[in-house]
Amino acid sequence: MSDISLPVRCRTETDYRKNIPVHVVWEITLACNLKCQHCGSRAGQARNDELTTQECLDVVEHLAKLGTREITLIGGEAFLRRDWLEIVKAIRSHGIYCATQTGALNFTQAKLDAAIAAGLQGLGVSIDGTPELHDRLRGVPGSHAMAIDTLRRAKAAGLNCSANTQIGAETIPVLRQIMHDIIDAGAREWQLQLTVAMGNAADNDQLLLQPYQLLELMPLLNELFDEGHSLGLTMALGNNIGYFGPYEHKLRNIAEVPHWKGCTAGQTAIALE
Repeated sequence: MSDISLPVRCRTETDYRKNIPVHVVWEITLACNLKCQHCGSRAGQARNDELTTQECLDVVEHLAKLGTREITLIGGEAFLRRDWLEIVKAIRSHGIYCATQTGALNFTQAKLDAAIAAGLQGLGVSIDGTPELHDRLRGVPGSHAMAIDTLRRAKAAGLNCSANTQIGAETIPVLRQIMHDIIDAGAREWQLQLTVAMGNAADNDQLLLQPYQLLELMPLLNELFDEGHSLGLTMALGNNIGYFGPYEHKLRNIAEVPHWKGCTAGQTAIALE
């Protein structure tokens, strides 16, 4: 595979050979303004020992020296850190692509404009159901409307827009509606993963899929992959959905290799807390 003119997240032969951390997902705070029943991090209050501004800037310096090309800031809710725009600016000052994943509660136009001015290039919004289901799962009335509105505004502003969906017991029947809602709002990428029994979800086992439901889910994802692709949407599946099923060659969208070659965590990808 050529090392020339590839999207920033694409791994090259050099990346694999030298274990360059191409893509970093960085949880910069646990502070959050939502109350999600399925939150794996039990986010809400900031940690007592979260990194200072200078420590965050030092992390950015180190990642730049290691060859990182993309950093996604998450939480909690990343924009609740008062210095998050400084972190965005520092990332961009090194030519690193910067995105954030958000629940979008109170992500006002002023906050969006400030983020774009700081250099933010991509924005992913969490959408977990119909308005009623999403608001119930995330614990705040009106949170679905704000999430969809943020996605629309980000798209209008020229950001690369995506959506992220947790698949739980109540989500399967409305996945198609979610897909069309996010396409209408401007998303061009859709990441899906199973809700797993960790964090708050461990206390809410009614949210979890039963193993037999995967037999319903996988054919549905196969259908939605084709339907979404025809409408300009790319689907990406999280690791916890599993591998080597009957639709692997399509759903994993593997171009260079005919099979999954293993987790790249600690090799060409890093998650930071």
